[in-house]
Amino acid sequence: MVVLLGQPYPTLAGGLISTGMEVEIGRSVRDDILNEYDLWDDPYDNELLQKLAETVLVYSTERDLEYEFYLIESDGVNAFAAPGGFIFVTNGLLDFSERDPGLLAGVLAHEIGHVAHRHHKESMEDALWQNLGLAILFNVLDIDDEWIQIAGAVALGLIQQGYSRENEYEADRHGVMATYRAGWDPDSGLIEFLRMVEAEYSGDNDLGDIGRSLASHPETDRRVYFAEIYLDELSSTEVFEARPYPDIEAKPKPEEEEKPGKDDEVEQYVIYEGTRE
Repeated sequence: MVVLLGQPYPTLAGGLISTGMEVEIGRSVRDDILNEYDLWDDPYDNELLQKLAETVLVYSTERDLEYEFYLIESDGVNAFAAPGGFIFVTNGLLDFSERDPGLLAGVLAHEIGHVAHRHHKESMEDALWQNLGLAILFNVLDIDDEWIQIAGAVALGLIQQGYSRENEYEADRHGVMATYRAGWDPDSGLIEFLRMVEAEYSGDNDLGDIGRSLASHPETDRRVYFAEIYLDELSSTEVFEARPYPDIEAKPKPEEEEKPGKDDEVEQYVIYEGTRE
C-alpha cells in the first residue's frame, strides 16, 4: 500500500510528530483495533460507507492523506478515528442511525475532523517527551517500536476516554462544514444525530467517541447549541446548494437478505487517497 502524504517524511514542521509519524502510529492503533474486533463483511453496508466517505472527503479540510475506513462488528453505537486517517464505524451505529445517509455522513465528517485537525498530536507529543525526554532529540529521524508503542497507547486512550471539549467542538464544526458544502443539510445530519444521542442516552451512556464523549464531554445539548450557531454563521457566508446523496443500493430487509457466498468478494474497508488541488 502506497501512502501519499502532503509533506516530506519525516519532518518536525509544526511539532515533534510529523504527518508521516502519525500514519505509522495510526497503523499500530489500527492493528490493535482489528485484533480486537472482527470486520463487518456486509456488501451493502460497506458500499454505503464507501460512497459517503468518498463524497465527504472531497469537502474536508485535510485531503493529503490516504484514509482507511473500516466497518467493525459491534453492537455498540460507536465511531472513532486513529491518527493518520484510520476511521472505524460499528454496525451498531448503522443500526442506531437506521442507515440514514445524512446521519452517517455527519458522523464520518466529525471523525475526519479529528484527523484533519490532528487532535491526537498534542497528547502523543506530551507522552513522548515525558517517557523519552531528551533521547528524542538524538533520534528524531527514527521511528522505532518504543515511539509507536507509547504514542499508540495515548491515541487508544483518547479513543476510549474522549477528546477535550475544544477538540470535540472543532470536530463538530468540521462535520457541519463538510456536509454543508457537500450539499447535505447538517441540521438533518450531524446535528440531528446529536439530538438522537441526547434523546436516547442523555449524559449516561456507553457509546464511545461519537456517543460517550459527544454526550458527556461536554453535554450533547451544548454540542447541538454550538453546532447550530456555527451552521447559522456558515449559511450567512456561503450559499447552500442542495445535492442528492450518492446512488447507493438499498440494503434488503432481513427476510429478503441473501448472505454472500464463500467465494463472493466483500469489500472490507475503504481506501480514499486524497490529493492536493
